Amino acid sequence: MTRTLLLLLLTLAGCTTPAVTADAGYTPTQTRLLGLNDVTFLLPLESLDAGTAFPPPVEIIPFSTFDRLTSATPRVQTDLSRLRVLAARFDICDRATPGPCEADADGVFRLVLQPVFGAPPRVEDVTFHAFFSVPRAEVPQVVDELRELAALQDVPRGAALRVNTADATSRQRLARLVTRYAKSARMHRLTLFGQETDRAALIWIFRGEERAPDTLGPIEIPGIATTSQEVLLFGGDSYVVTPVADFPSGFSRAVMESNFRNATTAQQLESVRSLLAIDNPSLHTANTVQCASCHLVTTLLQPRAADAGIDVTTQPESFGSPSFDLTPLGAQSARFRTLRALGYFNDTPLVSQRVINETVTVLNELEQRYPVASP
Repeated sequence: MTRTLLLLLLTLAGCTTPAVTADAGYTPTQTRLLGLNDVTFLLPLESLDAGTAFPPPVEIIPFSTFDRLTSATPRVQTDLSRLRVLAARFDICDRATPGPCEADADGVFRLVLQPVFGAPPRVEDVTFHAFFSVPRAEVPQVVDELRELAALQDVPRGAALRVNTADATSRQRLARLVTRYAKSARMHRLTLFGQETDRAALIWIFRGEERAPDTLGPIEIPGIATTSQEVLLFGGDSYVVTPVADFPSGFSRAVMESNFRNATTAQQLESVRSLLAIDNPSLHTANTVQCASCHLVTTLLQPRAADAGIDVTTQPESFGSPSFDLTPLGAQSARFRTLRALGYFNDTPLVSQRVINETVTVLNELEQRYPVASP
């Protein structure tokens, strides 16, 4: 999603960004390099009565915003009291366009909340992402605290993203850190992704609100000039996206298997490259592509590339890292029944390729701006 169409136009125009340098006056206190599991946290799924160190949803999410997002047509109804924080992500800025963060940009905590039910616990196929700013002056302190937590958790830096294995004490420390910033009055964006309530078919709805400048209002989705988007599971790995923008060029062809298979070789290559571009944070952010695209790519890329006989690693849009295991979490078979990017489907943890690639981007820039202390 995007705050304004201007951000999208600036990105497409190829605006330049300054080189990343260490923040002036920063004095590191920790020597631990951060890994994927140290800035993106997928928490264990526990029952509602298990208790949690994270704040209750009524303290995180303004009810008026929650009510507008869930009761709008098409409806995605759920119960605010059953939401639980199941994942958290930290970034040193709220990335509107690709490229390094501005030197004076605030940091951000993103909390992922899903409605929990049953024993053993499961979740509804509904997710809220709530965003909270971290004042720029406090970002170095947060980085140091995350490094302290990383030392306690002690997951190998290059390890793939997985369900958080820290003990209860470490998770409580993470919760206290997050709670410092996660207040309902301070929330600047809330997005909703979930199954439509009044239809038997598998249809997922995307919409959100954010502050512009002082009140929360609908987010316009880039390229389609509307504030809501839906995705229908047509069958297998084919989807109907409404409305849809063919951006990057070839994306709309990729979402339907029959359209892709009937395309020319050149068109198939264009579609595969569009999926790779969507997954590449150096080319696009969540503010420059439509909501559904980031959630669909992990499911679509593998079968489309295989059908066309395309080696994705040879394409210029492909994202890679020599330092981190970029394997997405979760069985591919589970992805055909949900579009989960970070969280749970029933009781199955899922993390998309886009989330992993974004986390790598955060880590690379974070270590340049806030280098560790000398051992």
